[in-house]
Amino acid sequence: VGLRPGLVYRTVDTMADRFPPPEMKVTRAEMDVADVPYAFRDYCAHMWIDYKECRTNNPVSWRKTCHHQVHGYNKCEYKEFKRRVAIAIEEKRRRGL
Repeated sequence: VGLRPGLVYRTVDTMADRFPPPEMKVTRAEMDVADVPYAFRDYCAHMWIDYKECRTNNPVSWRKTCHHQVHGYNKCEYKEFKRRVAIAIEEKRRRGL
């Protein structure tokens, strides 16, 4: 069965197309070297490494000095959370729940 000219065909959007995961900016080896805990090994691990490095370099005044790194990491985690929620909502909608 061939495609008929003049008709508009819709392609099926998958969730992977609509909500692509961000690229991993650090490798497993880099996370091992930086001692990133397994709970923090997600798409925001590079931000966590920057924050942890800033915190170890400024042990006394890290709250004042590293606020940009903390904010960046929290923002990255929030964006990832919103992506996962959107995927869950789309999955429920697809299942008809």
